[in-house]
Amino acid sequence: MELPREWSQMDAQELRDLSAALVAELTQREAELTERNAQLSELGEKLSAREAQIVSRDEELKRKQLKIDQLTYEMALIKRWRYARRSDADLEAISLEIEALKEKPSSAPKAQPRRLKLPAQLPHREIRHEPDDRRCSCGCELERIGEDVSEKLDYTPGVFEIERHIRGKWVCRGCERLIQAPVPAHIIDKGIPTAGLLAQVLIAKYLDHAPLYRQESIFARAGLALPRSTLAQWVGACGVRLQPLADALRVLLLTRAVLHADETPVPMLKPGLGRTHRAYLWSYSSSEYDDLAAVVYDFAESRSGLHAREFLGDWSGKLVCDDYSGYKALFERGVIEIGCMAHARRKFHDLYANHRSDIAAEALRLFGELYEVERQARDQKIDAEGRLQLRQQRSKPLAETLRRWLVCQKNQVPDGSATAKAIDYSLGRWAALTRYLEDGDLPIDNNHIENRIRPVALGRSNWLFAGSLRAGQRAAVIMSLIQSAKLNGHDPYLYLKDVLERLPAQPAGRLEELLPHRWQPQSTH
Repeated sequence: MELPREWSQMDAQELRDLSAALVAELTQREAELTERNAQLSELGEKLSAREAQIVSRDEELKRKQLKIDQLTYEMALIKRWRYARRSDADLEAISLEIEALKEKPSSAPKAQPRRLKLPAQLPHREIRHEPDDRRCSCGCELERIGEDVSEKLDYTPGVFEIERHIRGKWVCRGCERLIQAPVPAHIIDKGIPTAGLLAQVLIAKYLDHAPLYRQESIFARAGLALPRSTLAQWVGACGVRLQPLADALRVLLLTRAVLHADETPVPMLKPGLGRTHRAYLWSYSSSEYDDLAAVVYDFAESRSGLHAREFLGDWSGKLVCDDYSGYKALFERGVIEIGCMAHARRKFHDLYANHRSDIAAEALRLFGELYEVERQARDQKIDAEGRLQLRQQRSKPLAETLRRWLVCQKNQVPDGSATAKAIDYSLGRWAALTRYLEDGDLPIDNNHIENRIRPVALGRSNWLFAGSLRAGQRAAVIMSLIQSAKLNGHDPYLYLKDVLERLPAQPAGRLEELLPHRWQPQSTH
């Protein structure tokens, strides 16, 4: 409103009117200001509420993203194990995994596959390819100046052969006494199979992973269809007769100060269920540094730690194993736990394979340095004292660097993430993982027994299932001897054939002569 220029010229009434107008104007402005303040306050509350919603949604998105990452990781891991090649799914050798992660110069020549060198002692059959016409089109006679030779490997299926054991009958006319040479003892008394045929069936089933129904077909093509039921009876009979050898091997194994242990599921047909039941094959072996090279399998109906305790009995030593809780009771009664560095490393390998995680890549590099020391120790073929000295000088500082790095990374990754779980696995078992640094007789990981259990993982898809607990136990006996023979550098077929021939007549006091680490083939073979 406009104010008059001459206040002195206004009368009292005009001043009162003016004052009232000013008061009304100020009241109106104050009301407008109050209303605007209320609007601003309301707007501020809405903004605060919106900000709170945004913060809440951000937290929810983080939680959901973390869950998505976990599920993506787990799904990739499941697919990797389910659909990968069997040879890859069963764990690659540590050295090969480390080499795969190293960057290779682009200028490096491609590695060419090496052609298999064929054994010279195999029979040779020559097929010659020469020109039909030895005369050139110009009319001149062709002269041979050399040749190119290439070799291919052919295979002819095996054939059956009947052994005719002819026992002459001799009689003394004077005393009328009949004399005959004694019948050689056989694993299956009055049965038709030789030790060689039995060894072939066992090796084909438990080393070459050929189930009995396939062997039935193979034998049929060779000229004689042996029913799988008959083959199964032979396998069972051999398992029973070989049991004393497996028992003796177990007793010997339990004298060792360091053992490996692992277990793997095997389907077993259980009467009354109408389906297979998950049983387990437990594996125990001496260390790769032990003079005794042996592995013993134990078939059991479950994965309960009770089976490990029953097998090991009063044994008290150093047990190399994974983090399975079934072994915990053993550690409580004095067995010393030796952790598997390969299991700890594998957590980060899976992360790298599925997510190309930078943290996982760095972890693999640090683990790789520890394994490089072990590789050098193997290449140099040093003894336990030398390994201990090398580990103290080089591996111990490397392990401490890895531990500090893991602790630092743990504080920077979200709790519950796959990376956090991998870190927690290593830090939570650090004492067990690093005990090998203080003992040259200890291995860095459990790969030695995992390589022994790999044939089971490869073969169980071909076996389909174990027919019963008894059948599984018989299989464990046979596999113990086959794999132990391989560990000692023997041809498993020749070993098993010789043992099956000699076992029926072998004195009980000389049974150990037939154990894989003591076995010597007979000079007549």
